[in-house]
Amino acid sequence: MLRRASFKALIAAASVALTACVGQNDGSANTLDDFPFTSMLANYTDNIIIPAADDFSEQSALFATNSALDDYCEAIGNPDEDTHLSSAQSEWRSLMNTWQINELMILGPLAENESVIRNRILSYGSIFQHNACAVDQGVIAATEDGFSINSRRDSALGLDAIEYLLFNDDLNHSCPDTTQSTQNWNSLDDSTRKQQRCDYALLLADDLETQAQKLSDEWQSFRSAYLNPANTPESLSALSDALFYIEELVKDTKIGVPTSIINGGCEDAACPEDVESPYSETSLQNVRINLTTLSRLLEGGDGLGFDDVIATTDFANSGIIESLKTDINAAVSFIDGMDTSLHTAADAQLESGDETGCTNSAANPDVGSVPMCSLYGLLKRITDRLRIDFIAAVDLDLPVRSQSDND
Repeated sequence: MLRRASFKALIAAASVALTACVGQNDGSANTLDDFPFTSMLANYTDNIIIPAADDFSEQSALFATNSALDDYCEAIGNPDEDTHLSSAQSEWRSLMNTWQINELMILGPLAENESVIRNRILSYGSIFQHNACAVDQGVIAATEDGFSINSRRDSALGLDAIEYLLFNDDLNHSCPDTTQSTQNWNSLDDSTRKQQRCDYALLLADDLETQAQKLSDEWQSFRSAYLNPANTPESLSALSDALFYIEELVKDTKIGVPTSIINGGCEDAACPEDVESPYSETSLQNVRINLTTLSRLLEGGDGLGFDDVIATTDFANSGIIESLKTDINAAVSFIDGMDTSLHTAADAQLESGDETGCTNSAANPDVGSVPMCSLYGLLKRITDRLRIDFIAAVDLDLPVRSQSDND
């Protein structure tokens, strides 16, 4: 389950007047009595966070109505079926790209109630993450009278489920033979199975639009409380906490678990089944977007950001943000140079069983022989700098989960 961690007090002596103490590296900390923290938070909120939520809301609305997905459902069984399917897949990729930007901003409404909205939009990394059998059961249940999408768990909803329905060309169900609801599914003809899958995808797209609009609306309502000067310590804490998605979900879950560097329950040399986007094979693109979004968040885009806070402290000349950006760019360039998807690479690693090669590549990513494990090492450079240098410079506490991360 995604964690909404609580920090200790963000600023040593925070007050309504925004008196703050940061950068205590030599016992004589600079004070930021005049630093415009409210303006900084407003920049993040109004120019990055809310626009990202609004972009996803607008795009999900288009995906749900008068879209390539509708056209594909209508074209099933016709000569142009494959063309329309390809267009629907392309629209899904674009929508997923937009959502991956929002993944670095899990705070406020997106973190409320154990990230209920986030997990319904994308369940990867949550307690009820994507389950192919659950999607198959949803497809069948949706053909029955009185069906409600609210009867389905997150494992059968959201972007992950739509990916399965659009990109998995195996029309047989993914459930155990003992699952009652899917007993007759494999005997249906191909066109019927495609049509029922597509009809369920349309229901999921409608629900996606609903959740996206809810997120956009709730941010508009939440904005005043988030920017209230009395809440500045908590608001800054939540913003900094969100950056650690890059450690907890990207390094550890998206890369660490499939490579088996992080134990996610799979005991093999690699775990392809734990890749984030296995059917579309866009996992590395997701990570790339997460990285470029992190880079933007560190500097607040074109406005006030964490880099400006650091510039007002004893760490002003430390080059922390520049070093982070260098490490981020190195990881992005490395991804751009990878010629196989993460799912394919994990399959190959599983077949080879070369755990030593993976371990060595993670420890020495510049000369590693297993690219996906080298990527883990490059991500670790970023997260180590984030959790040590960055945290020290802005005088924040680590998220609860990261405090016990000693890898």
